[in-house]
Amino acid sequence: MISKLPILAGSAAVIILMVSVAAALGFRPKALLDDATLARLAANEGASIEASVIAPDAKSALARLSGGKIMVARAMGGDVSARIAPASAVHARINGEKLSVRFADVGYPPLHMRVQTPPAWLADLVSGEGR
Repeated sequence: MISKLPILAGSAAVIILMVSVAAALGFRPKALLDDATLARLAANEGASIEASVIAPDAKSALARLSGGKIMVARAMGGDVSARIAPASAVHARINGEKLSVRFADVGYPPLHMRVQTPPAWLADLVSGEGR
């Protein structure tokens, strides 16, 4: 056992060095949503943002796009996931500060996010007038 001590100490030193370098680099990048990111995602689909609401933690967002479409965006690690669908295929509900959005396509998980002050266009979407 004592003969293996230098090998164990060396291994521990390398592990500590690797963890220190990872901590200094921030382990992994974390994507956050902002208006520019939403505009880029919409432009990739040939649309433009008419209105949007971003969660206070900047990890999820809902946007109304040109052409009567709705986009849901989520920050996932270092990347962003977006889903675009016609407004008629979206069911939105607000309960206090909690917004829930479900797509007619059940293969995509629902969006649940906090909204401090729901904008008027969101109330129209919830009531069905924004479809």
